[in-house]
Amino acid sequence: MVEKIFLYIQHRIRAGHRKGRGIHPPFAYKFINGVIFGEDIEGLDKIEILRKSLLANREYISVSDKGAGSKYSSRENRRIADLVKHTAINSGKGQLLARIVAGTGISRIIELGTGTGFSSSYMGMACPTTSILTCEGSPEIAALAEENIRKLGIENIEVHSDEFRSWLPVVLSHSPGELLVFLDGDHRGERMQEYCDMIIGSGNSKKIIVLDDIHWSTDMYRAWNKLIERDEISLSLQLYNTGIIFTGYRVQRDHFIINF
Repeated sequence: MVEKIFLYIQHRIRAGHRKGRGIHPPFAYKFINGVIFGEDIEGLDKIEILRKSLLANREYISVSDKGAGSKYSSRENRRIADLVKHTAINSGKGQLLARIVAGTGISRIIELGTGTGFSSSYMGMACPTTSILTCEGSPEIAALAEENIRKLGIENIEVHSDEFRSWLPVVLSHSPGELLVFLDGDHRGERMQEYCDMIIGSGNSKKIIVLDDIHWSTDMYRAWNKLIERDEISLSLQLYNTGIIFTGYRVQRDHFIINF
């Protein structure tokens, strides 16, 4: 807890931009002002209605955790309500993902860390023509995510359960062209760098990588800072717990810490 407080204070001190103020490069300004601080996407209320019902679900499911583990529970059997409460993205971050998908118009998305399906649902509903491939390490949670996505009537999301390290290279090899990747699983700095190596090295096409929980630990934050120093990164944005990097874009190289 002390570590996270320190990282948050450090971010707030360094954050110097809000709604594009003080940012001059046109691409960065347009993305920050129009997407990050843009208007919420309408028509996504069903996701929060589903969340409310799941938070009342007292059933238990067994969980096989292959990542860095949970900060709130180490039990193999977890209550569905607790899984949703502690692991699902909130509506604010869901809308951020929805705005990124709608604002960029990228037609293919890869997600590592499906969880209970809320992040992929926000992205899938924001742009029904986008194809989303999402991977969850725990088969039991993957099945729950599939059920939630089905309840929402979303048809452009394909859920897989596999080891990230073996699944990602295969999917990348069949994903030419522009790509959006959302990383929200396996909160270990070394693994985050490994996944980004695979993504960045998979071709010269434009890619946006959104990394969640970059302030999960000093290890994760250290990995984030090492990542944004790479020559392949055109632009990087830090929104406290979320990092966004652009590779393959012909834009002015910059790093901005956003007061979001």
